[in-house]
Amino acid sequence: FRPVLRFIHADQPRMLIADDVGVGKTIEAGLILQELKARNDVQKILIICPKPLITEHKWKNEMRRFGESFIELDSTALKDCIEETDRDGEWPIQYEKCILPYSIFSDDILGETPTKTSKKRRTPTLLELDPPPHFDLLIVDETHHIRNTSTIAYRTVEFFCTHADAVIFLTATPIQLRIDDLFTQLQLLRPDIIHDASSFETLSAPNPYIHHAIDIMRRGMPNWQDEASESLSQVTQTTYAKDWPQTNPDYISIMEKLHDKPISQDERIRLISKTEELLTFSGIINRTR
Repeated sequence: FRPVLRFIHADQPRMLIADDVGVGKTIEAGLILQELKARNDVQKILIICPKPLITEHKWKNEMRRFGESFIELDSTALKDCIEETDRDGEWPIQYEKCILPYSIFSDDILGETPTKTSKKRRTPTLLELDPPPHFDLLIVDETHHIRNTSTIAYRTVEFFCTHADAVIFLTATPIQLRIDDLFTQLQLLRPDIIHDASSFETLSAPNPYIHHAIDIMRRGMPNWQDEASESLSQVTQTTYAKDWPQTNPDYISIMEKLHDKPISQDERIRLISKTEELLTFSGIINRTR
């Protein structure tokens, strides 16, 4: 339930769930869906995933656990939806809960390349739709498949992200990816705060010191309080967090607690959770190991 709580308390309903394999990312997404439905009128839901997961009906079957019925679309069905949206001005209601594979995305679907008019009627493309299709919730599974920004798959997902109220990304643990892959995913998810590589670098600068302090707290070895305090003090050397000693009450509280002696086992565990919230992407990323 932690991703659900983070999602509903975030400043924007957009989150990257980057749990380890086997933790249950699909179920977490389903729980978020149910919480959104309890709070808002959520009708139109789009799931994008690799084709093998459609062949195995993974998402379709998992969503049945939550009483949700989804339709899997191939390229022909997707083009029919686009054509109907072009004609009627909204996404067809019979496909308002649908699942698409990355593999069917092409320029014929997205429509970035202008085509010459011909006597033969051409199917409209996503970029030509006015108004564009709107979804209450977009779920994108295995987003490491769109880490290359030059691909049609990336730009098609970007199109759907732009026109969705809430977005959930599911992916492999970011620590196992290159840092620029994580930047690509977060910029797609939250372009309002990750403007470019420079803003990403500034925002992420405190995190290595915070992660190191958390690791020290978890081990709980002798002198762990002093070592964790030393690691967290280095956070203030970064541009992003240089004012934390005066402006961040959570940081101040943690540093004061680290200087209290002794700290009980329960207090140490609570302190770890509180320190995790200092991570600058804590409102965007959920990672369960």
